[in-house]
Amino acid sequence: MTLSTEILFDRFEIIEILKKDEHASVFLANHIYLSKKIILKILNTEKIADNSLVERFKREAKILARLDHPNIIKVLDFGTSKEYFYISFEYFEGESLRNLLKKNNLTTEQKEMLMAQLLKGLDYAHSYKIIHRDIKPENIFVNASFQLKIGDFGLALSAEDNLVTQPYSIVGTPGYMSPEQIRGEKLTDKSDLFSAGVVLFEMYTGKNPFLQENINLTINKIMSFNEDEIKEDLEIIPDEQREIISGLLRRNPSQRFQSAAEILKKLNITNETQYYKTQTITTVKSKKNAVIAVFSSAVVISAIVLVMFIQRNNSSSKNETLTGMENAPTAETQKEPIKHEFGTNEHGSPQENALKTKEQTSLSGKTSDNQKENITPANNSLQSLDNETNADKVIPITPPAITKNGRLFIDCYPWAEVYIDGVKKDVTPLSRPITLQPGDHTLKLINPDYPPYMALIRIEPNQRTDIKINLDKTLTYLKCNVYPWGNIYVNGEFKGQTPLRELVKLNPGENRITIKNPNYRDIDTLVTAAKGDTLNLVFKFKK
Repeated sequence: MTLSTEILFDRFEIIEILKKDEHASVFLANHIYLSKKIILKILNTEKIADNSLVERFKREAKILARLDHPNIIKVLDFGTSKEYFYISFEYFEGESLRNLLKKNNLTTEQKEMLMAQLLKGLDYAHSYKIIHRDIKPENIFVNASFQLKIGDFGLALSAEDNLVTQPYSIVGTPGYMSPEQIRGEKLTDKSDLFSAGVVLFEMYTGKNPFLQENINLTINKIMSFNEDEIKEDLEIIPDEQREIISGLLRRNPSQRFQSAAEILKKLNITNETQYYKTQTITTVKSKKNAVIAVFSSAVVISAIVLVMFIQRNNSSSKNETLTGMENAPTAETQKEPIKHEFGTNEHGSPQENALKTKEQTSLSGKTSDNQKENITPANNSLQSLDNETNADKVIPITPPAITKNGRLFIDCYPWAEVYIDGVKKDVTPLSRPITLQPGDHTLKLINPDYPPYMALIRIEPNQRTDIKINLDKTLTYLKCNVYPWGNIYVNGEFKGQTPLRELVKLNPGENRITIKNPNYRDIDTLVTAAKGDTLNLVFKFKK
């Protein structure tokens, strides 16, 4: 795919390449049918071995298509063409909050503006039961007028995902993850609020309260976090904002603010878009007949979209296959219909096709204009997209294949709590195998004396899978001889006084060893070791 090919997918005129690698490309383009600049993301699904990247791409399109708020990046168009999946976003000329924070020149008023907008965007997403799961400065964008937009919903979790995916797998960016997110527990809006608290703390103080030298230390810092540790840093923040950030950065979710709406109310800020949405829903619910008509309309629309897809699919001719990103079709050579999440078309935008489908529905279901005006994104089936397993096309429903479950038995030393796909199943030693559906599952073993053990396992139907794990082999060990004696600290945590009765357990990687004796100057050093290694260190204090 090169700039000499000016038109992609029969609708995007390329202006500039913003990013490109073997798997994906990002362009600044002109959307021919919308006559406006857009950001175009393209993924080559055939060149990606990790299917989770494809699912993340689809997830972002599906979720953002349902959200329309001034503080959230908006999706304009998305679909598939042969091996390519594409999304077009609104063009927002700005920079990431990360780049803005590096300049360190935000005024107090600007910080307050950004805080309010971040909370408004989260409040709106949460009202649609969507949890972002990756709120961080890199995913927040700000323009020259200090308008803020939240982007990258590739890890977001929607209410529908509870039924079709394993929603509680551990994903996110460690330095901004909530404690419950790290533990792989069921998430709520409060997890996003904790992450927002970290971002706001960083915006006001210039530092992340949890970021350490490596991922393991960062995770341990969050899990052992004590709110008193940040009191001194919070003192430089204005009173009202300090109270909010402090109320967000609570290790226990029940002690945090209950919602972004609660904070906005405390700040005397009205989320106008959310208020309008609530009023619209109330109006629809107050008219029983209108609700019935909307439901009937949704059923008819779904049937029409399905019929359109089948007819178009049967009539589509086989076209020349794209051989790579460099050979993408031009407007003259591209003849294959583009499959959109909203239906199949050749030239019309999703918005145009949605209007046509609504007109057909009005004739079939006899839905009045007044009733159509009250159809919100939550009730409009044109925007209620298929679940994760049908992310890129509409397919007929077929009876599920009959398969028998498999079994998993875990032999873990010394012991551990067993989590499968984020859900606690048992504690070792197991009295019986765990029954699981066939397929891939995420296994996590938790013992407070060891770092979390995680692995991807595959369960075969009608078969038993046995796993044997020695958690001792996941650690590094320290043997320390100190003359005359010393108190041993690892990454600031006291481990004992020499002579030590047993080896000190360390996380693999880099660790800071500090040895203290009140009669001498402290010894401070960094050591690095791999899993299973034993470090034998000898120190002698000098006067």
